[in-house]
Amino acid sequence: MVRASVLQLLQYVTGALMVFLVSWHLAMRIPWLRGMESFIETLDATVVYGEITGFGLLILILAYATLFHGINGLRVILLELRHGEYWDRLVNVLALIVFIFFAALATYGIVGVEPPA
Repeated sequence: MVRASVLQLLQYVTGALMVFLVSWHLAMRIPWLRGMESFIETLDATVVYGEITGFGLLILILAYATLFHGINGLRVILLELRHGEYWDRLVNVLALIVFIFFAALATYGIVGVEPPA
């Protein structure tokens, strides 16, 4: 398994990464930055599809960083609630399974997106 110090470092890195990527993600919804009249225009299917195809990798990095940061934080909380070798392994395995499941969903959501009709 990965050392706790490495996981804590990744927790800090993903937290810092999320500050920048969430700021960018929210800035994409500011209408005057996009040359649009209203917030609703930024949510048009063609606009969103263009963002996904153009910035899909950044969106996936944001999703993975958020997933890791949240799941690892919950994992640490659960490990502090109880102690024991069985509990530690159970929590670590479940955290990995949950991460893989939601990362696959996020990947499918970005890679499998179809152009608007």
